[in-house]
Amino acid sequence: VILSLISSLILTLPLVSSPLLLGLWILFLSFFVSMWLGSLSLSWFSLILFLVYIGAMLVMFIYFVAVTPNQRHSIKVFLVFPVSLIMIYLGVVKSVSNLSWFSSLENIESRFIMFDMSHGGVFVLVFVMLFVMLIIVVKITSRVTGPFRPFTVN
Repeated sequence: VILSLISSLILTLPLVSSPLLLGLWILFLSFFVSMWLGSLSLSWFSLILFLVYIGAMLVMFIYFVAVTPNQRHSIKVFLVFPVSLIMIYLGVVKSVSNLSWFSSLENIESRFIMFDMSHGGVFVLVFVMLFVMLIIVVKITSRVTGPFRPFTVN
């Protein structure tokens, strides 16, 4: 169920038209990815990842509110129909197909699945993503050239 929600969110990305809606989209996606990672293992990894996403989203929200003017949001009708057809098709295929191999993956009883070497790609991806977020936050909040520079009254 969580993987279908993640794929639905990924398919709705072309419908996002403003930075604030994109932030909301990323928030939902991070929540569902954290839920999925939490169902795979019994560690604190998913909670920590979600808290990092929330912190980054708060910084990005402050940045976009300070920089962008109020915008009107419109729905792109020509994209809604194909995306909804793809989502319906994926739902039908998922309900019709027999996913016995997937149900066997859900019954993993290991407490240390996070430290398995087969998940090394996930570690590298999360490390790179967190490092890039750190660099972006440092550059945005720079006092001299960033958008959060102090206001001066002339």
